[in-house]
Amino acid sequence: MSVTTYADEVEVPTATAMSARSPKIRRALKAEWTKMRTLPATWRTAVIATAISISLGIILCASQVHAWSSMTAQQRQSFDPTACSLFGIVFVGAVVLAGLGVRAVTAEYVTGMIRSTFTAMPTRRLVLIAKAAVTAAFVFPVTLLAAFVSFEAGQRVFVGKDLQVTLGNPGVLRAVVFGALAVSLISIFAVGLGGLIHHTAAATTALVLVIVGGVTLGQLLPVGFRQYVPGTALQAAVTVNHSAGLLQPGAAILVLGIYAVVTLTAASFRV
Repeated sequence: MSVTTYADEVEVPTATAMSARSPKIRRALKAEWTKMRTLPATWRTAVIATAISISLGIILCASQVHAWSSMTAQQRQSFDPTACSLFGIVFVGAVVLAGLGVRAVTAEYVTGMIRSTFTAMPTRRLVLIAKAAVTAAFVFPVTLLAAFVSFEAGQRVFVGKDLQVTLGNPGVLRAVVFGALAVSLISIFAVGLGGLIHHTAAATTALVLVIVGGVTLGQLLPVGFRQYVPGTALQAAVTVNHSAGLLQPGAAILVLGIYAVVTLTAASFRV
């Protein structure tokens, strides 16, 4: 005589549901990756973002070397050669590369291709999550490579003033990796913006305002609020010499992750 327990009755459907869902996830990821890698604009954006980010980092490092003799003792003590060399990565790189996340969603709404996407994959939230995952997976290695190059180039500029640091210095390697991770999280945030706004120009403008405008206009906010602004959190993620008004790097990554999750969740009700 066989006995069927309640646990057995529950377990089978759950396992079946999970096995049925896996092919859908793989299919959604494969479809989004195919779209991204076959668009020439994707690779042009990656090259342009890398070139501009590295160039800006070198220019900023050179300007700091030029101004070194006129800096106060306090300014010299708080100077962060790592964050300086990664400046272009976390601001220009974040805006340009995260733009891929915006366009991954809005371009399909503009062209009407989104109807075909949802016909092939009716689970709309799964499509949005796949777009976010593929965008972040593409942005991370591109940004990481750019960050390493920008860091090394910046440190060569600092040699003349003996300000250079190496990846072996405490906190430096973490800052480089966190810079790439932070930009990846911003790209997920950008996918959410695209899902909320559905218009490329408007969503891109919102992205720029959040990152760049957040840093400039954020100066008007109390320090306790300013440190949680996305642009300021990006800055904190690559900081080695901690400054007042900035979160610790790990906390900054957590804040950016929360922004990404909240925005993507909100967009899931809009697509």
